[in-house]
Amino acid sequence: MLRNENPQELRKKLGQMDTQEILEKINEFDPKKLNQMGISLDEIRSRVTEKDFEKLIQVLGSDGAIIAQRLRSLLK
Repeated sequence: MLRNENPQELRKKLGQMDTQEILEKINEFDPKKLNQMGISLDEIRSRVTEKDFEKLIQVLGSDGAIIAQRLRSLLK
């Protein structure tokens, strides 16, 4: 979605989401838990680019930078 839709459309879709809730959910995940869920961090690392993070920040507004930083640290 980040790559194919423009920021305004994504902002409309995500505008109803509580960014604090997103941050809480991100904090619940660790590499072990994600692995148990069948989510490969290596695959995500290979697919997510810095441009994706920039667009995420643009879409989510003021809280976007915080969410992007938490996601970056999760992917390290």
